[in-house]
Amino acid sequence: MNRHKGLRARLGRMVTVLVVPHTELKPWRWQCSAGFLLFCLLAWSGLTLLAGLVVGRRVDYWVTKADNEVMRAKLVALSGEMDRARATLAQASSTDRQLRQLLSMARRSDDADLSSGVGGPTAADRRGLRQLLETGAVRQPDWHRQIEAIRRESLKRLASFQEISWYLSNQRSLYRATPDIWPTKGAITALFGYRLDPMARAAGEPPEEEFHPGIDIANAPDTLIRATADGTVRFSGWARGYGKMIVIDHGYGLSTVYAHASKTLVRAGERVSRGQVIAYMGTTGRSTGAHLHYEVWRHDKPVNPMAYLHLR
Repeated sequence: MNRHKGLRARLGRMVTVLVVPHTELKPWRWQCSAGFLLFCLLAWSGLTLLAGLVVGRRVDYWVTKADNEVMRAKLVALSGEMDRARATLAQASSTDRQLRQLLSMARRSDDADLSSGVGGPTAADRRGLRQLLETGAVRQPDWHRQIEAIRRESLKRLASFQEISWYLSNQRSLYRATPDIWPTKGAITALFGYRLDPMARAAGEPPEEEFHPGIDIANAPDTLIRATADGTVRFSGWARGYGKMIVIDHGYGLSTVYAHASKTLVRAGERVSRGQVIAYMGTTGRSTGAHLHYEVWRHDKPVNPMAYLHLR
């Protein structure tokens, strides 16, 4: 009881608040009990805390709203970038198809057949469309799905262009390995196929029919002889009937033979290129005069060289 009485006595004491302005105004005095002054201080503190809480929540709301607007702007920009990426991929796909048609290449098995285009949205797709129309927001799984689709299509196009690059490289190698230039200059004195033996005719004997596995090109001695395609020298030396000769392996089952040379300039195992001088024309071996005996082998069997040479 004594404690309560003492507290009441203290709170009941009168307190004078004096405000002295630094101007010509009169001082302002206000008297109240200590308890009322304490109540005012507590009420002021509570109102300040409440106002701070309310203002803080509003600030958080506006900050969150501003962040959402920034995020929406970023999503719109990202959507534009994805649209442009899809347009670029569509153009790459069109270029891919045109290149394959131009090169007579088969379409990739993982490319969709344009003549059998069917499909449609699922129920989840329709719900996503409603959400997009109502709120303008795109769900995160939709973004992941679209990005994954673009990634898969990009990998397909990359693989396709790599295949086209390999095909072109292979075709270039095949072209360089095809013996389609003339091995020397001169007049064609014998063609591929059956003919009367010229050696018997030169000796004054009755000529017999024989198979000639190449063509003969006659010119002055030491006329330059050139490789008709890129390849590796398989043989360079003397062979019965052929005289000094060279055999070049071009790959892809193709080889060429250059016979009756007066001198060879390359050795076995050496790499030669199309148009490179490899020998001089002569009359070594079974020959009636200076000329080049030229053969083309396909899988080690002689074929008509005229099928490969550009006619003059």
